[in-house]
Amino acid sequence: MKKRSFLTFFLAIAIAMATVAQTSTPEVPRNYKPQPKELLPMPDSITENEIFPVLGSFDLTDKKGTASHVTITRDGENKGIVWVSGLPQGKFKALIKDAPATYKIPAQKTLANDEEAAEATGDDASATKTKSKVVSGRAIQEGTLIFDKDANTLYVNIGNKYNEEQPATVFPEMTVAADSAAIASETEITDDTAKKPKKTTTKKPVIKGITYTGTKTDTPAAAVEAAPAQQN
Repeated sequence: MKKRSFLTFFLAIAIAMATVAQTSTPEVPRNYKPQPKELLPMPDSITENEIFPVLGSFDLTDKKGTASHVTITRDGENKGIVWVSGLPQGKFKALIKDAPATYKIPAQKTLANDEEAAEATGDDASATKTKSKVVSGRAIQEGTLIFDKDANTLYVNIGNKYNEEQPATVFPEMTVAADSAAIASETEITDDTAKKPKKTTTKKPVIKGITYTGTKTDTPAAAVEAAPAQQN
């Protein structure tokens, strides 16, 4: 009797434990498949024009009002070099100095502009390599190229040495607002004895060579045409 009572008690405890386990753990159907997690949409890819906003077409004029249609493309081998085609001096390269759109124009011998080279060699696929080697025979001095993305304006100077500290000083129209604010703040400082504002003198930079300014007219396609080989 004692053995039967003990077995009955043990069996009751086992049944109770199994019942508690079933009530605490929900039964999962055999054909249950969890729903996949919702994925966030892929971000838009960054275009080349956003990385290098200087690329594209521009309508530029010099101080005399002479107009030029200019195209700027990226070098096929070096992302830090762009090629400027369309100015009277010919096609030349510019080296990036400060991202995204401040470039130094090194002294160099220019190539023929793309349109002129196409007329000289024929605008077909077999002439592409020859066209890239057509030299204009002109030499240009050092200069500066800056694209102001907010103002959608390109500034090009050929003839002034590149200013490593303040490249924009060669373009007074870019710095006139900052200069006006600086002068206004300086004139507020008065002399305690004379009670008159102190006179401030600002040294204006000497602008040499030729300066071109103009607006961007379009956005280049994603595929950029390979630029010609660099000329020494």
